Amino acid sequence: MLAQPGRPTSMHHQAKAKERCVSAKLTTPTPSNEPITVCFGPLEPKSARLAAMQDKPKSIPTWCTYSVGVWGGDRLTACSYWGWTYTVTQGSTEIGSADVVIWNVLRNHNAQNKIIWQSWAGAFDVTGAAELIRLAMTPGCDGPCTISTAPLPPTELPVDPSEDEWLAVQFEGAATGLSGVPAGTVRPGISPFMDIAMAAPAAAHDPEEDQIWLDEEWEIRCDYLAAGGDAPAYGCVYHNLWPIHVVVWAELPEHAEVITAAQTVKGAPGAPGDYPLTRLMDPTLRQRNGAAACRMWPTPRPPGEECDEYPFRSTWQGAHTGDPDVNFSDLISTSQNQDGGEQLAWFYRYHRVIEADPFFVDVET
Repeated sequence: MLAQPGRPTSMHHQAKAKERCVSAKLTTPTPSNEPITVCFGPLEPKSARLAAMQDKPKSIPTWCTYSVGVWGGDRLTACSYWGWTYTVTQGSTEIGSADVVIWNVLRNHNAQNKIIWQSWAGAFDVTGAAELIRLAMTPGCDGPCTISTAPLPPTELPVDPSEDEWLAVQFEGAATGLSGVPAGTVRPGISPFMDIAMAAPAAAHDPEEDQIWLDEEWEIRCDYLAAGGDAPAYGCVYHNLWPIHVVVWAELPEHAEVITAAQTVKGAPGAPGDYPLTRLMDPTLRQRNGAAACRMWPTPRPPGEECDEYPFRSTWQGAHTGDPDVNFSDLISTSQNQDGGEQLAWFYRYHRVIEADPFFVDVET
């Protein structure tokens, strides 16, 4: 079993830019000679558009409800919404304003060398000289990566959009240096970003610019044939977000009991909030872990039974490569032992857990 995809495991505040103002001219002159000022800055969390949450784009995951400028997500999907204020002032009088909100979903593909950035943008409370405000978006990527999608040219934003009316755009990228390389090649250090620019036609000025970005916590790693077994050849993940392997007691009670006994009685690592397990891919060491954990049980095993151990033999915390004093094993039914192994193998594939990657194990009662 797997923890629910999209369950928030990490979040980080990003929108910290300060408001900045520039001088401008009205494209249609007025009798007043007072100067024009355009100010642009982040929406404060307390003033973020409530409508942006109530009528968020239909494609946004239901769990994505963080504060403005906050990323959250799991190993494959990150989500955030960002907001800016755009204000036009003549002298001391505000003559136009708009709140601009952009939702973002940044997905890693766990079976292809592909990164997908989707954005939905809209304007709220648009008045006067801020009407017809336009947005341009230019994707980029730091590290061993490239973006294959053209930028979004200046495009008029929908005003007070419903869930079906947001301006929707999608950009795609990929890791570089994964062609013609040996199996097990890994490309970490991938960090996409999005440059944005916005302006309203009533005020003549250079477009106001900012950037949507992710810090090192959200660094992406892509690999070629590094996940082992029958995992797809390519895949990408947020490798600093450690996944949780969930074992459901009602489905595999004997397997779950072995894990629970090891974690609670023997003090074995791996439970959420404790030290993680780390994957071991060397077949010889995995075999030695299994032999060390199960040597107390008779060979051959009784019909219909197999030895199940925790920490798993496929981790560096196993009985041979780790501390044998915290290892626990027992004879359980062959079907439950094999089903537990298949679920763990699927977990490794889905999350592209490679050599030495940390992860947790949680028993759901």
